[in-house]
Order: sequence, then structure tokens, then C-alpha cells
Amino acid sequence: MAQDDDQPAVGGEEREQQLSSARERARRAKRRELAAHERAIDRHEQAAELQERLGHPDRAAAAREHGRHARELRELAVRELEEWERGNADK
Repeated sequence: MAQDDDQPAVGGEEREQQLSSARERARRAKRRELAAHERAIDRHEQAAELQERLGHPDRAAAAREHGRHARELRELAVRELEEWERGNADK
């Protein structure tokens, strides 16, 4: 691997610490993504209920569709996190 002139050489232990830190940041980012999907699902469900009460079934249906899509994204993110954690379990 070529050494970037602006970057100092990194020793084995320091490199491992950097990788460990990067893995933890990636794990936290994926968990934040999951939390964001959960919040989106809740908000879309609330919006659907409100639109239904206000007499806008078309808007309620649209909000439910957005909620369904947010659930799909959450499930995808869950699978990605599980796969990522399996691949990094020994690291």
C-alpha cells in the first residue's frame, strides 16, 4: 500500500486502535440510523391518525405508505447491522 506523504506512518498497535475506533463509530452510526427509522415510523403513524381524524383519508393513506416504507428501511438497516456485527465480531 502506498504511503501518503501527508500522513505519518502508523504502527501496528496504533493502526489497530484506529480500526477499532472506526468500527465503533460505524456501529454507532448504524444504531442512530435505526433510531431515526423508528422515529419516522412513529411520526408517519401519528400523521396518518391525525389526517384520518381530520377527514383526509387520502393523506392518511399516504402517511401509512410512508410508514410502510420507513419500516422496510428499518428492516434493511437491521439486517445490515447484523451482518456487519457478524463480520466484525472477532475484531
